[in-house]
Amino acid sequence: MGSDWSTLTGCLVMLIAERLLANDVTDYIRFRAVCSPWRQHTEDPRVGDGLRPKYLPRSWIMLEETPPAAAPFRNRLLNTDTGAVLAVDVPELEDHDVMGPTLGGLLTLRERGGAHVLRLLHPFTRHLTELPSLVTMIHAASHDPKMVEPEYHQPTAIGLSDDHKAVAVFCGLVNKVAVARPGDSHWKWVYVPHFHLESAASLAGCFYAVSHVYIYQLESDGARGEPKLVPVAYVPVDAPSFRLTLVADDERETLMLMKEVFYVHAGEEVPPEGPDMLTMPRVCVAYAVDMAARTIALSRLGARALFMGDDRAVWASPGAFSPGVAADTVYAGRPNRLFTVHECGIEADRPLTVVLHTHGLVSGLTRHAVFESDDGEDLNPMGIVETVSSYVASDRGGAARPTMYVASHARRGRGRGV
Repeated sequence: MGSDWSTLTGCLVMLIAERLLANDVTDYIRFRAVCSPWRQHTEDPRVGDGLRPKYLPRSWIMLEETPPAAAPFRNRLLNTDTGAVLAVDVPELEDHDVMGPTLGGLLTLRERGGAHVLRLLHPFTRHLTELPSLVTMIHAASHDPKMVEPEYHQPTAIGLSDDHKAVAVFCGLVNKVAVARPGDSHWKWVYVPHFHLESAASLAGCFYAVSHVYIYQLESDGARGEPKLVPVAYVPVDAPSFRLTLVADDERETLMLMKEVFYVHAGEEVPPEGPDMLTMPRVCVAYAVDMAARTIALSRLGARALFMGDDRAVWASPGAFSPGVAADTVYAGRPNRLFTVHECGIEADRPLTVVLHTHGLVSGLTRHAVFESDDGEDLNPMGIVETVSSYVASDRGGAARPTMYVASHARRGRGRGV
């Protein structure tokens, strides 16, 4: 064979490609780009509808930062498992907004203008998966203003359903779950007025949602039948005030339930207007969920860390960012931004401020910090917690957010811990 690696036999090429793909899809893409013979013996990751699980980006997030003026659509992507950083051009951002939730590393885009079409973008292959317009979720007979504005139907969670045949979304502002196959003309939805859903997540081709009573699984026969939410597990209720977040652990193929329990320090009085749920102290409890109608409390996260916000949850490997990220720790970040009402709408009055609550499951120690997002800070062990926390807490989205949430990100402040 000599030094001409392009003459590798087809079996060897496929074996090497499989091992690279098991590591990361970016390694597989680089391998196929070497020469034509290697591409001929390997499958194009853009095959079909672009939702094949093995080709989805794993552990990659697009950082919340302003692109350089010389490359207005160039964004940095961070791998929270290895610490690797890649710069990619996303020209679709010229006429699309990036929405909060992601599907296996795919960016959720919403077309600007009146169409409100959703698309899923693979940042490394450039493959676009077409989904129906948000307008098709609106019930024709509805008279509730919150039900007839497409902006209110922005997904707060998105995932695969029905054994990877369909895409499901949870729209928290209208308490609605909808499902569609790529290329469908409309969403099929199930409206759940009798109970409030807290969050949703997908695992192994199934879509789940949680209320204060049950964890539900979406059944819809690949978006062909009538969708319905079926209870599959009870939610442990042992605190008067708490927030629930469903999180998929794809690495261990486990569905997890994270419960933030709010409390008031002994001797403190609750303000007459009620407690501030954004800043009040809390502890986190982690549960593994199985389908035997039970949840199992956990004291560890497999030596990993979990960052979670309102629309996003990210697993991180502490070894890639030591000593910045702590193992078996939950980082709960939420946005806190002051707004000013102008004649043309509501705009941000200051940079994005992140309220971060850190809880060590093993030690039981909690910490509260407030910092301003800083897109100029280099990725390093001292700034990684703020970087990923800003990502999960982001309120970006431009026109993809309802008017009350529209915010300008023109100004940024230095990150600082308090």
